[in-house]
Amino acid sequence: MRDEALFEASVNRELVHKRSVSEVFLTDFVQSSSRRFVAGAQWPRWHVFYGSPDGSPDSALMAETLRQAVIFLSHLCGVPLTHKFLMPHMSISVEPAVLDPLVPTQVAVELDVKDMKLSGGQLSALTVSARFVVDGAPVGEGAAAARIVNPATYERFRGAVPAGSAAAAEDLLECADVGHATQRNVMLGQSRSPFVWPLRVDPTHPIFFDHPLDHVPGMLLIEAARQAVRAASSKPDADFALFEAEFIKLVEFSYPVNVAVTQFESNSADAVMRVRLLHKDETLMSLLARVKTPR
Repeated sequence: MRDEALFEASVNRELVHKRSVSEVFLTDFVQSSSRRFVAGAQWPRWHVFYGSPDGSPDSALMAETLRQAVIFLSHLCGVPLTHKFLMPHMSISVEPAVLDPLVPTQVAVELDVKDMKLSGGQLSALTVSARFVVDGAPVGEGAAAARIVNPATYERFRGAVPAGSAAAAEDLLECADVGHATQRNVMLGQSRSPFVWPLRVDPTHPIFFDHPLDHVPGMLLIEAARQAVRAASSKPDADFALFEAEFIKLVEFSYPVNVAVTQFESNSADAVMRVRLLHKDETLMSLLARVKTPR
């Protein structure tokens, strides 16, 4: 039995819920014990969305890799492709490291299943911790929880969905102010009150809507929070050294949502910010982050 992951080809894109092969970061999946696995992943030298100006690991790319690993693991355990995934929690911490810009980064993602629940013999929930290793050295850690339901249960969970479409991507912040090279990657509109920005969703965005979705995905919400702390601190290259995100309720396309930085503390090195996504004063997502700026 192999105990090391390979990096020769991408895994089946369906098993990480992607259509574009270029957005599949997992390359292999090895089981080392009943509750431990190693996922191989390759991070590209350059990506149209993910990236860090100083060569350090990108927290959002790390989070997307963990998302893919949890979904792949669930399907490996027999979850049908028709089932729906709800992730109520995700956390990521990034170690100080510099990745070689001349080659794609080969990452071993060491996964430990902390909790696993079955319903009718079918996997229905799990909690996974992760350790990201490059060339034998840790570059970060993470954790994610997932609840898995069949389509009928998912529809009952969502309940009645108000009619409407995503908020138009208009009056956007300048892309340079939130660390991107194109307006298409901007998730926030112009602020109408201090430290509060309206969420702007482009349902044709090739990264976040690579495959059809009926609600705003969690990875887009994490990016919106990251852009909010960049705007709040006036540091467009800032990234999360650590974040803990709680996804409380699905963000429907029809919801008008504000992204609010509600706590802003700083010390000599990093800043600590709390970000909430609000719909009519109801918190849909809460994220606590320690924010770093590039060297």
